[in-house]
Amino acid sequence: MNNANRLTQEVTFSGVGVHSGETCQVRLRPGSPGGGCWMEREGERWPCLAGSVVEVERCTVLGGERTRVSTVEHLFSALAALGVYDCEIQVQGGEIPILDGSALPFVEGLKSCLEPTQAPEPLILNQPIWVGNEQSQVLALPSTICSYQYSLYYPRTPIGYQEASFEPLNESFEQKLAPARTFALEREVEWLRAQGLARGGSLDNALVVLADGFSSPLRVEQEMARHKCLDLVGDLYLLGRPLQARVLAVKAGHRWHVELAKKILRELAENAG
Repeated sequence: MNNANRLTQEVTFSGVGVHSGETCQVRLRPGSPGGGCWMEREGERWPCLAGSVVEVERCTVLGGERTRVSTVEHLFSALAALGVYDCEIQVQGGEIPILDGSALPFVEGLKSCLEPTQAPEPLILNQPIWVGNEQSQVLALPSTICSYQYSLYYPRTPIGYQEASFEPLNESFEQKLAPARTFALEREVEWLRAQGLARGGSLDNALVVLADGFSSPLRVEQEMARHKCLDLVGDLYLLGRPLQARVLAVKAGHRWHVELAKKILRELAENAG
């Protein structure tokens, strides 16, 4: 994740949107060096930065004045892992395809279309930055390296307590986090659909947590915590540059991931001024 790359050709992914249930397509093209990552839908274009987030209910949603795109976090985690910070993303449909519910298809589809490029300067903290409430928190600490740790707790379910950690410099995102799938509790599924969410969810693209087990065999140990850590990596891609910090998250979710990114950018800008 510390190595920077640029796309050498166009890459396309197509499939169902997990929340909309509609067929969606995302096309990634090489961006201009130093130009950052931009997303476009129906002629409207916005930067892939925390300030473009318009919603964080069960997924991260970016948008402009007229249009929006949901469920960007899995794709963004793959881009962060591969060190791609300059690209053009064109979306048809209102969502990034869920594919198999993990980031692995994005990593596999992109990694053969890359060449090394100059890395953007990392964001370096000189003080702790924290967001959250009594139940959920994310803390970013100054550090000489980048690392992530995610803890979650679902009492009275097969998940129980889980934690996952990831050090980009020493571990493979493709092996450790990318295979971990999105998940939902069985008792939540009908509520999600009543809220207009999870209409494209199926056992092919999500792991359902049952009263006494899981809807399919786990791909990796601590799969739920690893997936949440994957989401954290994807949401912090919205900083626009790599982050050099020790990040600790407890039952956080997209809302607090994005709030942390906004607070980091705000405090760094204030310190620079």
